[in-house]
Amino acid sequence: MSRGQAPGGPFSKEFLAEAEMLLEEAVTCIDGLDGETDDPSPSKVNALFRAVHSLKGVAGMVGLTGIAEAAHDLETLLDDVRMGRVVPTSAAFAAIRGGLTALSSLVDRVAAGEEAPSLGERLRTRLDATLVGARQEPVPEAPVLPPDLDASLSDYERHRVGEAARRAKGLVLVDLDLDFDSFDTGLRTAMAESSAAGELIGTFPGTASDPSRMAFRLLVALPPDTDTAALGERCGARRVIVVRGGARPVPPPAPVRQAAEAAPHVAKGVVRVPLDKVAALVDLAGDLALTRGALGRALRRALAGAPDRSARYEAQRAFAQLDRLVSALGPTALSLRLVPVETLTSRLGRAFTRAAAALGKEADFVVHGVETEIDKVLADELADPLLHIVRNALDHGVESPDARLAAGKPRRGRVAMTVAPRGREVVLTFSDDGRGIDRNAIVKRARETGLLSSKEPDPRDPFSLLFRPGFSTAEAVTEFSGRGVGLDVVAEALARLGGRVRVRSTPGSGTTFEVAVPMTLVLLESLVVRVGDLRLALPGENVVRTLQARPDDTELVGGTPCLRDGDRAVPLARLDRLLGLTPRGGRTGPESVVVAEDGERVAAFVVDSVEGVWDLLVKPLADSVPRLREISGAAEVPGGEVALALDPGALLARVYASTQAGRAA
Repeated sequence: MSRGQAPGGPFSKEFLAEAEMLLEEAVTCIDGLDGETDDPSPSKVNALFRAVHSLKGVAGMVGLTGIAEAAHDLETLLDDVRMGRVVPTSAAFAAIRGGLTALSSLVDRVAAGEEAPSLGERLRTRLDATLVGARQEPVPEAPVLPPDLDASLSDYERHRVGEAARRAKGLVLVDLDLDFDSFDTGLRTAMAESSAAGELIGTFPGTASDPSRMAFRLLVALPPDTDTAALGERCGARRVIVVRGGARPVPPPAPVRQAAEAAPHVAKGVVRVPLDKVAALVDLAGDLALTRGALGRALRRALAGAPDRSARYEAQRAFAQLDRLVSALGPTALSLRLVPVETLTSRLGRAFTRAAAALGKEADFVVHGVETEIDKVLADELADPLLHIVRNALDHGVESPDARLAAGKPRRGRVAMTVAPRGREVVLTFSDDGRGIDRNAIVKRARETGLLSSKEPDPRDPFSLLFRPGFSTAEAVTEFSGRGVGLDVVAEALARLGGRVRVRSTPGSGTTFEVAVPMTLVLLESLVVRVGDLRLALPGENVVRTLQARPDDTELVGGTPCLRDGDRAVPLARLDRLLGLTPRGGRTGPESVVVAEDGERVAAFVVDSVEGVWDLLVKPLADSVPRLREISGAAEVPGGEVALALDPGALLARVYASTQAGRAA
């Protein structure tokens, strides 16, 4: 886009995606610097500087001069911090955080459709007002390195050398003499080891032992007690020279280059790809999987009567190789849409900290399962509803410090978030150790506010009232509660995603919200059955078994038809009747039955036929498509037909909704 192009043009999505990523990276860096005002990590300060600098460049490219100007002002402050012209105090970090908030607000205005947002006053003016007394003129440091090396330093590198001397750190030169064919791998290894041991200040060319080799010198600041010999060995160095302070120069017993030379060259990094291109790749992988199935069936028929045994063997071996490759392609393509759940939980953690401070609560936010990966689209859509749950846990769940002490609890509360995959779903659980929720109090409040009339009976699940529009237990309106807007937004958002939420609570002990949402796209082993004129697919992991059932295999328990499955009787339902489909007539003899489970619930379903197990690419249906709650998506099956994907949780919930079925189970 040329300068001056309206940001609402064709590249606005790309700008917003890039800006969001850079701001997220910057906030992660500033969070990592909390508590490091005495000696902040130079790598984190530099990463923060680079993120803001990149945002300035991206905004300038698309003509967003207001954002570029604000980013330049914050970049100037960060450069002053990294160069020692501003003391890295808590006030300085608070000013940086405020600058990031201002930039984030400008990007939000772009996302809302504003073409050229800008701040009312220069960000530099606002920053300077908060940094009175923090600016200083750095004291020139006396040279501490040999003149030839000192002359090679940049201003920033010279400043870091001075800082190392001021903090009594040792300075060493790590000499590398590497084979030309693998010098990049060896250099990266040495740089990583040096950074882990201390601060890698600079990398300079060296003098190689012969023209076929590459030489480098790494200038590293180290704590005084560092074992330089061990560092040299880990770096594969020719020698380590102590140029100031630190441990005595003990060369490693022998150059260590074998590991670096043996390692293959692998380009590492991140490539950002538009989601529509990823979706196209996933579609191709799904089509290829279907074609593989069709080819396999045709190949088996063609080879059945082939007289040449050698030709049959070669064809079968080639197809087996194709089968392995296609099987690997599908999950790999889907993984491109996945991002670590940490991108979502870090955002919730920051919101939790701000909300706790605003509410005067002392609490910790603990996350389990950060290694879980979820769909990028899903992560974006879940951010707002989960934020409501986190705020609700603080506002209504965790008590004040004094109230917790009076109740015999620790002064600090705790909200734990657990993320775990479960078949085609991702389950996110939020548990607090707060005051809990009284079922009777919920019903009473609902009647007082008119959400339940005097003629309506008490609901079987009182916690469902929490998600009614207008329901609130707060006595006063605050920033976080009292307006009757909150958990109803959660229910609406999850319904759009095809998800659900369940609440468990014990008064005095705490409350748990369990959110289950289907993945936006999932390649899943599924059991395909036919019911009437439709094909339906159930996730394979929810299927206990299939069988042919005779009339004497069924019985009535409490008035509910049940299937005798081993030592237990499980509710039995005809899937066509359950889903309101037209049943096929003329059934005689044994019937096809699928036994399925979801958590502790188990039920058996009569179907017309069981067609097979396939890996299916399940896609969500558009919101405009009318459908039953039990239908979660659709997938193409071999032969070109479409199967509707069933949600086992919703399916079993319908069976168990009747009192008789619940008693029978």
